[in-house]
Amino acid sequence: MGVDTEPTAERRAGGLQTALDILIAPNDAYARLRETPTWGWAYLIAVLLAMLGGLALVPALDHALAAALPAQIAASPNIAQLPPDQQQKAIARVVAIQLLVLKFTWLSWIVVVPLTAAIQALVMLVANAIGRGDGTFRRFWALALNVQIAGAIGGLIIAAIVLIRGAGSFTEPAQIPAVIPSLGTLVPGAPHPLVALLEAFNVAAIWQAVLLALGMIAVARIPRPVAWATVIVMMLFLGTLGALGAAAQPHHG
Repeated sequence: MGVDTEPTAERRAGGLQTALDILIAPNDAYARLRETPTWGWAYLIAVLLAMLGGLALVPALDHALAAALPAQIAASPNIAQLPPDQQQKAIARVVAIQLLVLKFTWLSWIVVVPLTAAIQALVMLVANAIGRGDGTFRRFWALALNVQIAGAIGGLIIAAIVLIRGAGSFTEPAQIPAVIPSLGTLVPGAPHPLVALLEAFNVAAIWQAVLLALGMIAVARIPRPVAWATVIVMMLFLGTLGALGAAAQPHHG
């Protein structure tokens, strides 16, 4: 009965070491993930860091929403047809609800982190089939969750920059994730959809992409061209979603 106790303890310790090594010694982490795809510690660390970053961003998001939402809501056909006094009440009601929801959005990372990892794992499974690697969903799931730690650190970097600038300096929610350096930083006067597309290629996202690509190569023996093409497609997809969202939103100033 005591035979399983020691390996289980070793596996838990190895999971924590893997979660740390993914940042400082990724090759060691990949070798461990190939043999033992652990993800529990990675999930816990990624969620806690993401929650911390999310909480730090609440004041800035609160200010940005309060500044941008009234004009957006007023432009809605359903609101525009109301008498002025009813318009103001309706706008105030919607803004209050949105701001209340905002205060609890940091809890969403409990679901967002594993959901993102699951989607990434499925995409990597497709790459595995194309490149004839030897990966499994379990390996890709563990790899994706461990790499989510880097993404959470990227969120902390954004939060730190926002705190330095001050919550009152943001008048649109989209301005907040844009504080981190990206390709969008290089074209400040470009149309909003193009800037949103390029902002997907920020330093934190590129760091994650590199870790995922190298992980696919090491953990699943996926050919390098397929691995790199896969992460580029992932980033382009996210950038396209951002561009579509930017195109649908009114911008001021």
